[in-house]
Amino acid sequence: MANRTLEGLLLAFQFFSSIPVHQEIPVKKPQVTAMYSLLPIVGLMMGTMISVVTWFIYHTADVGSLTLAFLLTFLLWAFTGGLHLDGLADTGDAYFSYQNRDKRLEIMGDPRIGAFGAMVLVFAIVGKIIVLAELVSSVSLLAIAAVPVVSRIGLSVLSLFAKPAKTNGLAAYFQRLIDRRTTLSAMFAWSLAMLLALWAICGWAVALAFLLVAIIATIGYKKWCDKNFGGVTGDLLGAYVEGMELVLWGMLLFFI
Repeated sequence: MANRTLEGLLLAFQFFSSIPVHQEIPVKKPQVTAMYSLLPIVGLMMGTMISVVTWFIYHTADVGSLTLAFLLTFLLWAFTGGLHLDGLADTGDAYFSYQNRDKRLEIMGDPRIGAFGAMVLVFAIVGKIIVLAELVSSVSLLAIAAVPVVSRIGLSVLSLFAKPAKTNGLAAYFQRLIDRRTTLSAMFAWSLAMLLALWAICGWAVALAFLLVAIIATIGYKKWCDKNFGGVTGDLLGAYVEGMELVLWGMLLFFI
């Protein structure tokens, strides 16, 4: 059991981060289930990283909030290797092509980036820098650090309940292997832990806002994917992570 848990954690870093994992790991039902169950740990490491960097810079250097936000955005990109940004760009190209579902999925599979994908990418990156610049000196570091964790809880939940848009592809393969009951129980535990931590440190208003925004955004995104793509793909899941992070950090602006 412990071995499968460790293998699942290593898979989470292998497929959802740029951290090198120099080990051949079986990709079977127990390992994939553990991977999705432990996926929030990837977000926890990201949140911890940006919190530590923010605290350290504010106590050792005279750096403006915009410069710090740019550095944090770069670190987030470096941690994931741009995986989710790539999905966001492909999603932008596919959706704004205004083609039918099959053509959109075909465009999404094209490795080249188009004008709409580039525009969506620029908007997301610049938006994240601006929002973080507003937050880093005004909001609890825990609230900022919670965002990558919550977005990956949502990613696991979305992978459980959203149907795959196509039968091939890595995301569809993973979805077929997930043990739903085990992963859902793990996501409930993660959600409860995050809710209690936010409640204790940031207050009930912030905790409740995280809960409501995450639920509403995830349900809305699932319906949008079903309508426009017939389900989810790896690119759409990546776009979800980037979008959810921007939405949750943007939500925190209301508490400044």
